[in-house]
Amino acid sequence: MRIAVDQTITVDFPGSLSSVTLALRVTPEDSHDQTVAGWRIGLDCDARLSTGRDGYGNVLTMLYADGPVDRIEIHVGGEIFTGPSSGILSAAHPEPLPPSLFLRQSSGQPEAPDLAALAIDAIEEADGDIDRLHLLNVALHRRADDSGPDVLAGMFVAAARRLSYPARCVSGYLARDGGATPHFWAEAYVADIGWIGFDPAIGLSAGEDHARVANAVDLNGVAAVVGGRVRP
Repeated sequence: MRIAVDQTITVDFPGSLSSVTLALRVTPEDSHDQTVAGWRIGLDCDARLSTGRDGYGNVLTMLYADGPVDRIEIHVGGEIFTGPSSGILSAAHPEPLPPSLFLRQSSGQPEAPDLAALAIDAIEEADGDIDRLHLLNVALHRRADDSGPDVLAGMFVAAARRLSYPARCVSGYLARDGGATPHFWAEAYVADIGWIGFDPAIGLSAGEDHARVANAVDLNGVAAVVGGRVRP
């Protein structure tokens, strides 16, 4: 599938600052399951960009701008070509950290009091690991109310960990109606299979309509911009 991305991120600051430093996680990478073409980061101001990696292996771009500056517009875009997927992340995907790291709770995870009960109820009729996680995904989708995909992804991660599955948050893009929107979903680790993507916002596995950008132990670690207030 061809996923065309054209996104503008507006970042506001508290007053006019003499200098600004932002951390950006907005760059997807080539993998066994996706190919990136013509990716670009454009700015509405003079700034220096320096690219490296964070502790999870994600592409991390640092932005340095001299002021006075009270807001910055970041334009992100390009094309991502994805292949057919059952939600299973290819074994060829680089994994710098062991799955056990993604069992721990963190300050960036929701702790709704009913998560444990939801997780237990969801797997009552399950047959095996994959079925348990699919039932959990569907249960969260059904109770979504007005929760955004980021909140639902965080809830899936917290509930999966209650069931002793390593789980992490994922950011990227979802192709819908001829366009692509920023999106969040989750991945859970199953022994002998690997990492599997689940999207409680749609109640399905993450498929070829999902373009992956970053993963981390919680939502804070996959935020597109850190260092300023992102305007909705």
